[in-house]
Amino acid sequence: MPVKFFAKAKETFEHCIRRNGTIIKVTALSFFIILFLTILLTIVVFSMVPWLSDWFWSMAQSERGYIAIPPPFTEGLYFFIFLNNIGHFWNPLKMLVWIPLLGTFILGFELLLNGGIIGIVAVTSGTVHGVLYPIVGLTPHGIVEIPAFILQFASLIRWHITTIEALVGKITGEKVDGMKFKQGIKDTIILAIASVILFMIAAYIETYITPSLLGM
Repeated sequence: MPVKFFAKAKETFEHCIRRNGTIIKVTALSFFIILFLTILLTIVVFSMVPWLSDWFWSMAQSERGYIAIPPPFTEGLYFFIFLNNIGHFWNPLKMLVWIPLLGTFILGFELLLNGGIIGIVAVTSGTVHGVLYPIVGLTPHGIVEIPAFILQFASLIRWHITTIEALVGKITGEKVDGMKFKQGIKDTIILAIASVILFMIAAYIETYITPSLLGM
C-alpha cells in the first residue's frame, strides 16, 4: 500500500511539473538573474566603497540583537527557519500574497527581495570572512532551499493565473472552464506541498549541518 501511494504521488507530481514547466522555468530564471545582478552590483559598490562591506556586516550583526534567533543545533532554530520560510501558508500578513491581482505585485517584490538579500549576504560575508564562507554557509541548505522557494513562487503564480482567469470570465460573462479551474487549484496545492517538504529538509540542514561546517 505505501509503495503504491508513493508511486502515485510521484506520478502526480511529475505531471504537475510538466504542466507548470514554463512557470517554474520563468520563476527560476527571474530568481537567478536577480541574484546574479545583485551580486555583481554589490561587488562593484563594495570595490568602490570598501568600508561599506564592514559597515553592512556590523549592522546586520547588531540587528540580530533585536531579533530573538535561537542558537544553532536546537529545535527552536529549526522551527524559526521553517515557519519563516512557509509564512505564506500561515502568517496573515504574508498571506496577502494570495489576494488575486494585488498578490502578484507583492510576489514580484518578494522575488526581487529574496534574490537581492541572498546576493548581498553572500558578497558581504565573503568580503569579511573570505570567499569560502558564503559557499560553505549557503550551498548545503541552498541546494534544497532555492528549489523550495521556486516551487513556492510557482504555486502562487499558478494560483493567480487560475483565479484571475476565472474572475475575468465571470466579469465578462464568459463560461469558466470548471475542469481547468480545478486542475489549476490542484496544481497550486501540489506545488505548495512540494515546497513545504523541501523547506523542512532545508531547515534541518541549516540548523544542524551548516553550523558544523562553519565551526559555530
